[in-house]
Amino acid sequence: MDNYNIYRQNPPAGGNANKLVVFLHGYGADGKDLIDLANPFGMALPNASFISPDAPYPCEMSPQGRQWFPIEEIPKGAIKASFGLLDLIENEAKKLNLTFKDVILIGFSQGAMMSMQCLLINHEKLGAIIGYSGALREENIDAANDQILDGKHKFSDTPILLVHGEQDEVVPFQSLERSKNLLNKIGFNVETLSRPNLAHGIDPEGISKGMQFLKALN
Repeated sequence: MDNYNIYRQNPPAGGNANKLVVFLHGYGADGKDLIDLANPFGMALPNASFISPDAPYPCEMSPQGRQWFPIEEIPKGAIKASFGLLDLIENEAKKLNLTFKDVILIGFSQGAMMSMQCLLINHEKLGAIIGYSGALREENIDAANDQILDGKHKFSDTPILLVHGEQDEVVPFQSLERSKNLLNKIGFNVETLSRPNLAHGIDPEGISKGMQFLKALN
């Protein structure tokens, strides 16, 4: 994935980065769609470097956009796609002399599914996950069986925030509780935020909650 287009923003405070924040866009969008979130999140993490890569494949339903995997391959598509994405993340972290524990994944929709899947299957602990309008299924958990010992994931202390609009018609709002329960079952403590009048998107309140969540990591 070395040749893929990546949108970037340097640490707002200048100097060397002590964190790498990776934005993962939704189905049919591209990296440009989320890179502006580096502005608010940069206030929470002024020493972080931000990247927003394009997904590897042209989107079948939106030729101008990209996809991490074909939509009909939910949920197993995320499993296969995560290995390539983790390679990209590892390479980008190494360039900054950082490791996976310094990496925060912030995903929207299909990108939120990717962020959770990366957390589950990676053999090193990630710093934190924020998922907006995402969904997990049993198959995604099953893919991490080698990471789960006596019913508990070995990185279950990784901070997770999931945010979802109650009016979401693309990824049903019920996905929030379902994803939380699946992660709880293997030991993760998941923070959630429901947005009453929000459809499929990210609103200012969701961003504010994400900023608070990241500030608390420091």
